[in-house]
Amino acid sequence: MPVRRGDKWEGRLKVAGRVVATRRFDLKRQAADWERKQRLAFDERGYDPSAGKVAVEDALMEWLEQREGKVSQTTLDTDRYLLPTEAQLADRSRREPVLPLWFRKLHVVKVNASAIDKWQDDLGKRDLAPTTVSRYRNSLSSFFSWCVSEGYIAHNPVASTKPPKDRRAREDMRPLPAPEFEEVVAEITELSPVYGDLVLVLGRTGLRWGEARAMQVRDFAEVPMPLLHVVRNQPEGADIKAPKSGKGRKLPIPDYLVPVIRGFAEGKAPTDLLFTSPQGGQLYRTSFVRATSWEATGRGRTRHDLRHTAACEWLIQGVPLTTVQAWLGHGSIQITARYLHHLGDFADRTALDVLNSGASKALSERAKKLPGLSRFGTTDPHRQAPDRGHGLGR
Repeated sequence: MPVRRGDKWEGRLKVAGRVVATRRFDLKRQAADWERKQRLAFDERGYDPSAGKVAVEDALMEWLEQREGKVSQTTLDTDRYLLPTEAQLADRSRREPVLPLWFRKLHVVKVNASAIDKWQDDLGKRDLAPTTVSRYRNSLSSFFSWCVSEGYIAHNPVASTKPPKDRRAREDMRPLPAPEFEEVVAEITELSPVYGDLVLVLGRTGLRWGEARAMQVRDFAEVPMPLLHVVRNQPEGADIKAPKSGKGRKLPIPDYLVPVIRGFAEGKAPTDLLFTSPQGGQLYRTSFVRATSWEATGRGRTRHDLRHTAACEWLIQGVPLTTVQAWLGHGSIQITARYLHHLGDFADRTALDVLNSGASKALSERAKKLPGLSRFGTTDPHRQAPDRGHGLGR
């Protein structure tokens, strides 16, 4: 049973009448819950709390050694970020390690939910993206799960905490309305016909930049209908991997884009890159931005806004939301539904043009019957409206 220690409640694990582990909590029920978990773990595995009196960094080194060859290289590289490199230890001006010194020096058995929460909050204050923090969190959780299996601790402390929330202000999507997109394509084509075609493809297929970089000639098919097989992704500085959704997708191509994509494929082998630079090399952001004067020609948009441009154009043209979801490779319809909030600008402008056009025709017909009705837009500003007998203007 927990005992009172000042303003705290102390949970105690006894083995053969000897207290082998203690932990203090604010509430009695927290201490009792801890005691119960420790006892269950001991009964199941013969857990010895004294085994957990090893520093986190020492246990991490052992875990990473055992990890090699059992997980992918990408996962292993992320796991290794938990320990600082020699360069980080030698140069304090470098970016702070993922696991700070105070955490690395804790005994494994002393790491609790409060320590995990503090660590996550500290990472958030360093302006790391929540997705990045989540990756580090997953690595740390895998480490503590291993500690449980090795008998260092009774339970995984990460499992009792909540993942970090994305509290940053979301960057607004800025899709290009059709007339502006056509102007962008025309201006870039004058600077570089190849990049002009590339922008046209990106803005009408919704391909991610990394997907376009990794696409091969054989991924373009015209039978039974023109389409692109999106099966790989290669962000700059990274190895080839699966698309962001984790699975491939088929992306139908409208007829007007088929000759453009044929131009990219012409003279290339099936395994050659489909979309390449004017010099025939792989696409790189720096070269693209410089050759296209993107800061000026792009109307303040990002390359990823071309993907948003494609999605909004499909929806404006009446493509069902579920189909747009499949074409973009979204795992959730809620993600695709965000585009519905960005249709107002161009859709409203187009509808307003229709209303203005209809009103203009109606007023024009009316003006023919009442040529002196200047307040309805007659071309003669010197003519006055006729007196209707209401005393207006008198």
